[in-house]
Amino acid sequence: MSSAVAALCIVLGAAVVVLVAWDVVSTTLTLGEGAGPLTRRVLSSGWRQLMRLHRGRADGRASLLTAGGPVLMVTTVVLWVGAFWTGWSLVFVGSGSVVEFSSGRSASVADVFYYAGFAVSSLGVGDFVSTVPGWRVATAVASFSGLALLTLSITYLFSVMSAVVTRRALATQLHALGGSAQDLLLGSWDGDRFDPVLTQQLLALPGQLATVAEQHLAYPVLHFFRSRRAEAEAPLAIARLDDAALLLRFAVAEHVRPPGPAVDQVRRVVDRYLATATAGHDGPAEEEEPPPPPEVGRLAAAGMPLADAGSWRCAVEEAAPRRVRLRRLVEDAGWDWEA
Repeated sequence: MSSAVAALCIVLGAAVVVLVAWDVVSTTLTLGEGAGPLTRRVLSSGWRQLMRLHRGRADGRASLLTAGGPVLMVTTVVLWVGAFWTGWSLVFVGSGSVVEFSSGRSASVADVFYYAGFAVSSLGVGDFVSTVPGWRVATAVASFSGLALLTLSITYLFSVMSAVVTRRALATQLHALGGSAQDLLLGSWDGDRFDPVLTQQLLALPGQLATVAEQHLAYPVLHFFRSRRAEAEAPLAIARLDDAALLLRFAVAEHVRPPGPAVDQVRRVVDRYLATATAGHDGPAEEEEPPPPPEVGRLAAAGMPLADAGSWRCAVEEAAPRRVRLRRLVEDAGWDWEA
């Protein structure tokens, strides 16, 4: 191998190693900053392909999307390990320092790939060694960095699965309050006023919503975990909750509303959820037609005093961009807004 080719292999391999390390650290340790550049592209392009396949299925079954989150997460980790291994292989190929321990013959490219693999995985197999002291140090660096990568990857997998459970638990809790925005209100209406328990529930929700919102930013792959059951799907539940808060804040007459801060806190935390869960993949919401406003007829039929119709229309118009973003989030997860 010429010196120019050897140098190119070393430079290219080192660049791959640094890029993968940067991506892993950005994704697993830089909480609040989203995914690294490689991970972001893998997740977005992979989910688009799954959505395309899902929409092309005649039976409309969502099994592809249900498997999407785990598949994308495992694919990301495999990509990290494979690219890291390949990068170190190129570095050691360029070094020309790897030989077979027993015979002293120079290692082939395949042998170096094997050598880099056991170095990165810290297996410590000794049938191939480096004969140059500096490259022995590089082997140690490869072992330490490989161990760190594997540790971060495994820790990330467990953290994501814990976040998935938290997200689905919140969705299930919200669904238990009502299968629609109107049901959520009617379930606490006794004919004259709202049950005080509703206020307590509203005050308890922001903390849980904030946790899920920050987990979306810390673990971007979380967005691609889809449940088979609509009642365990966070985008649906949070969209329903936001419509319920909109009804409580602007459609219901002021004298029977729960305290304003309880409702406003929920809406502010939903804003944060939208900012994190849709980060990087939503355009101007003002250009789209918003979903139909929540119906108030059922509330009136139950004897619930309503606010002025004009004020309600103005509130719905003002909330249109956020409701468009919520609908995008629901549809991007493979659900229909009406679900």
